[in-house]
Amino acid sequence: MSKIKPYVIAVIIVVTGIVVGRLLGSGKSQQQEKAVSPRQSQVPVVEITNGEVQRVITMNGKVQAVKKIEIYAEVTGVFVDGAKPFREGRRFSKGEVLLRIEDSVYRNTVLAEKSSLLNELTLLMPDLLIDFPEYAGPWKEYLSEFSIQKTLRSLPPAQNDRLRNYVAARNIYNKFFAVRSMEETLAKYRITAPFDGVVTVSEANPGILVRNGQKLGEFAATTAFELELSAPVRDAAFIRQGDRVLLSSDDFDGLIEAVVARVNEAIDPNTQTVGVYVLLDDSRLKDGMFLSASLSVPVDDASMIARELLDAENRVFALRDSVLTLLPVEVVSVDGKTVTVRGIPDGTAIVAEPVEGLYNGMVISESSLLIQKEASAGSE
Repeated sequence: MSKIKPYVIAVIIVVTGIVVGRLLGSGKSQQQEKAVSPRQSQVPVVEITNGEVQRVITMNGKVQAVKKIEIYAEVTGVFVDGAKPFREGRRFSKGEVLLRIEDSVYRNTVLAEKSSLLNELTLLMPDLLIDFPEYAGPWKEYLSEFSIQKTLRSLPPAQNDRLRNYVAARNIYNKFFAVRSMEETLAKYRITAPFDGVVTVSEANPGILVRNGQKLGEFAATTAFELELSAPVRDAAFIRQGDRVLLSSDDFDGLIEAVVARVNEAIDPNTQTVGVYVLLDDSRLKDGMFLSASLSVPVDDASMIARELLDAENRVFALRDSVLTLLPVEVVSVDGKTVTVRGIPDGTAIVAEPVEGLYNGMVISESSLLIQKEASAGSE
């Protein structure tokens, strides 16, 4: 009997240990439940009402002069300044001479050809008075007003084929158009401003030999500008011609209000953006200046929610008959901490704030729900 007692005592100790362990485990489980329960006791939800969402699209771009030309020499000669030096920052009015290329040699060649034409016309007149006296009047008047120092006027029209062939046989037309062509070339030795503007680039100094095709500089207007903005493809779908845009820069105070002139239909393959063009006319602007633009555009049948409510697959937790389900949505745009989405039916309750432990198919009791203010289209 004494031998059995140690075994009995050992069994009692083991059983006691098991009972105590279960009691401790039960208490710990109850503590865990008490710790988890408060976290899951409040699940904030909000009811969605779709409508028009006003979202702001931000873009950047560089200002460019609408009227801007590159100047190239079309003749060969020595470069000389006009009345004003052709230098960066120099302003010229429309019609003023921007620059000249020495033309004295070629000008004398043109005068010689004009003199030759005058000689041909002088020889034509006696024969014309005899053979076509009824048509000689206009030709006689043309000859009397002919001046080798002035630009050629058009020849008198031929009244019939006989007169035309008669004049052509004496090489008058050939000479006339040869001189006309030379006058056009002579005009290229003097380049005038096509509009009011300023020299932005000057690549020629007086005295250098200019060759045909050589770039001499650039000339730009200072009143009309165009801003080319780059918009992401998704945002460009909402931008329309005539939309109002606000422009700002660190280089001047205040804002410039402008209108979208056009939107490019093609996508830039390098940047995967779409060009948005804005016409500007402001004295604060300079060619090459960078501007920031903000454009408010409406998005129909959409709602705005917190970005953190979306999972990696663009789904949100929606509550249907006390059961949480993951609802796929269409992300229209991402604006910082908020997203504009479509695809959530009106009246659908979604989880309004991230809550740990939620999963697809989870049952939520009514006592655990925290109903927040109804979310309209423009609310966050």
